[in-house]
Amino acid sequence: MKKDKEEKVFEEQTKKSCCCDNESQCDCEECSCEQPETENLEKKVEEYLLIAQRLQADFDNYRKRTLEQISQARVDGMIDALNTIIPSLDSFASAKKQVNDDKVLAGLILIEKDILTALDNLGVKKIECLGQQFDPNLHNALATKNDNSLDNNVIVEEYQAGYKLNEKIIRYSQVIVNKKEV
Repeated sequence: MKKDKEEKVFEEQTKKSCCCDNESQCDCEECSCEQPETENLEKKVEEYLLIAQRLQADFDNYRKRTLEQISQARVDGMIDALNTIIPSLDSFASAKKQVNDDKVLAGLILIEKDILTALDNLGVKKIECLGQQFDPNLHNALATKNDNSLDNNVIVEEYQAGYKLNEKIIRYSQVIVNKKEV
């Protein structure tokens, strides 16, 4: 009886270890069980290779997204800093209009020039507007003037200077635009 149980356990183990779908007792020497194991192994290798490729692609996407976020955070930080510096340039413009002493005026112009050069090195440019066509992507029109000697929609006066960092607008130019009378 003990031998019968041992034989049944052996038969069940043999069936479980055999890869073929043969329901009768399999004698691994006579069947082709090794071939399906090789096929299964190849399928597993392909499956793991696909998983590794997906993980690599996900990691590459993560790396690119992270670099883009870091770059955007840097630009946002620069814009925040520039928004605190730019009003000082407005103060220089106001001070230049108020100063009557030529030496003081020359000093203010020199300091303003140094600040603009430093900003230019960072990629910050002043938006040129006087005599230009009004562009709502760069300018805010505060008022209009009527001068028939000038073209329509030409900027005649700059109330407040505008600035951009590379191609991103930091502050729009506040301008007065010419409208011809009809």
